[in-house]
Amino acid sequence: MTFLRKCNDGIAKGASVLLVIAMAIIAITIPITVFSRYVLKNTPIWTDETALFSLVWASMMGAAVGLRKGYQIGIRTLIEKTPKAVSAVLEALGFVFMFVFFAVLIYFGVKQTLFNTRQLSAAMRLPMAIPYAALPLGFAIMLLFTLEEALTFIARLRGRPLDSPESPKEA
Repeated sequence: MTFLRKCNDGIAKGASVLLVIAMAIIAITIPITVFSRYVLKNTPIWTDETALFSLVWASMMGAAVGLRKGYQIGIRTLIEKTPKAVSAVLEALGFVFMFVFFAVLIYFGVKQTLFNTRQLSAAMRLPMAIPYAALPLGFAIMLLFTLEEALTFIARLRGRPLDSPESPKEA
């Protein structure tokens, strides 16, 4: 568990860096696009694609970082109002659903990425696999973060102390 937590800490930092870079690119390219379009009357062809591809990467890395920090939407009322055994089953089913969901999205994301390796973007002529790769990578990161949460949940159910008093959401 400690190994997974340390790996996920590094992955979360990497995803955060990618998120910041993508957001910085968006913050730079959008004003360039607007200024060029309305003031210079000549928009560079690369700005729209750059902002769009950066938005895809920012969305996926932001979703992964948000999941790690516990920002996902959850309906805790039902789990909190049910008996302990029922709430444990509901949480376990939630983890199973998330694993299946992420696995399906990773599979089809990889499939779509590989399918688009030869297709080039219209303006910059970059392989379309670059923006598509954000999807399977982001969902794989989310799957790893969910695996850590699931293992923490199982350890808590068994009454075993976790190897660290801090949970990833508190770190």
